[in-house]
Amino acid sequence: MKVSAVIVLYNPNFDELKKNLLKLNSQVDDIYIVDNTPYKDLSSEFGSLNFKNIKYIPLKQNVGIAKAQNIAIQKVSKTNSEFIFFLDQDSFISENIIKSLTNKYLHLINQEINVGGIGPRPFNREQNKKYLGSIKKGIDVGNNVSEVTEIICSASLIPVKALQEIGGMDESLFIDGVDHEWCWRATNKRGYHFFIDEDSLLSHKLGEGDRRFLFKKVAIPTPFRTYFQFRNYFLLSRRKYVPLYWKLSNGVKYLVKFFYYPLFIQPRFQYLKRMIMGIKDGILNKKS
Repeated sequence: MKVSAVIVLYNPNFDELKKNLLKLNSQVDDIYIVDNTPYKDLSSEFGSLNFKNIKYIPLKQNVGIAKAQNIAIQKVSKTNSEFIFFLDQDSFISENIIKSLTNKYLHLINQEINVGGIGPRPFNREQNKKYLGSIKKGIDVGNNVSEVTEIICSASLIPVKALQEIGGMDESLFIDGVDHEWCWRATNKRGYHFFIDEDSLLSHKLGEGDRRFLFKKVAIPTPFRTYFQFRNYFLLSRRKYVPLYWKLSNGVKYLVKFFYYPLFIQPRFQYLKRMIMGIKDGILNKKS
């Protein structure tokens, strides 16, 4: 099976990225790197790695993760690749992740399951703790695989056929909720199912780090990203195929954040300003 990797960059730490590429290079057939970093071109840095299978696409502006991914998806669709392996620039993968994911995918396909995608179990590398859904924790389907409602994009293995059937990522969302929206749309439109390979772990970091809130630690995004979280909540809540549990649980979460951020997280005014802008644009259905 031919697998193409897609990585979207935005002001990356090149040393960390290089470590991932060294692990990824031998596991996939080619790597498409779409760079959203404004006014920069890292062609010379990638050239110094001497990896013949890297295809670097500098956009020199931040068009959002969804559009950047769609640019790569269109290019991969013109090849004979069967899968796309998406990866975030700040996620760390294992040396056998592709083999494990493809084996689990084939096991599911042999059971005549309509697989839309499979990914590893993310874990918080700051706390060395697995990310488990607070409401939807997944259903054990055997072979150490869990069926879930959605998977995060980073380190997910998606059949190119599914992307061609469902369409690409929703560019109007820009960044937050892009991966989950695609999973929900794929389930609603063609009955696809999504899974987590519990034998594969993904070292992942959410937001700008964790801060203690009451009795637990929560991931804190930047004010810039907070705007999209609040705006996209209202955009997605209008859509019938978005799960009710997500609408309710995130409604409560964002209500708490609306008071918590301006009181406890610096820069307080920027957080308040961005949240109000996000709510306003979401209610007015303003899209990117």
